[in-house]
Formats: sequence, structure tokens, C-alpha cells
Amino acid sequence: MWIFDLPLYSDCLAGMNWIKNAIIDIAVTIVIGVYAFTGATWGWWIIAIYTPLMLLLKVFGLSSAATAVQQKASDVPAWFYHLLYAANLVLLLRAEFYWAAAGWAAIWILSVVAEARRRPKARKAS
Repeated sequence: MWIFDLPLYSDCLAGMNWIKNAIIDIAVTIVIGVYAFTGATWGWWIIAIYTPLMLLLKVFGLSSAATAVQQKASDVPAWFYHLLYAANLVLLLRAEFYWAAAGWAAIWILSVVAEARRRPKARKAS
């Protein structure tokens, strides 16, 4: 009997399937952490390239052109992204990488705006 076939183990993992959809975000946060504590040059380059690309994607996601693109609904909870974005911001401030920190603050703000737009609006009772 393989451990992954056990019902209890499978039930525990069923609620965590969304983690595989957030792997890149987790990896970027790890890279930012490595850079913040070691100053690794390769980490700087990854952050310097990924941050503007992510910012452009967030801006595009809020633009009217994005409505033409079919987006797959993410099953990753919003709180998880808020946690990652907060960690990225704090780590970049610790590393004194201010322009990247400003970029991640903007990414976080744009994500909140996008999330607010996706939420169904409650109708006012007249």
C-alpha cells in the first residue's frame, strides 16, 4: 500500500491542490528571500526582470483589452497572494531594493483592484 493512496492523506491534500497553481509565485518569493539575505547577483537579475513583467501583466489585466482575453479562474485563495505580496514587499525593503519594492507595492494594489472588480456587486435594496 502506497502512502499517497491512503484516504486520510488524500483528503488532506484535496484542499491544497491550489498550491500547484501558485508554484511560480512561491518560487519568486523564495528568490526574493534569498536575495534579501544573501545579496545573490542571480537573484537580483531574476527580480529585475520578473517585477516589471508582472507589473505589465497586472496593468494589462485591468485594461479594457483584457476583456477580449479569456482568463482561467484561479482557485488560489486571495489571502495567499496577499501574504506573498506582503512578504515580497517586506523582503525587498529589507534588501534596500526600493524600485523593486515599489513595483511589488503597485502589483499588490493592482491585484486588490482587480479582485474588487471580479467580485459580484451586491444590489442595493430599494
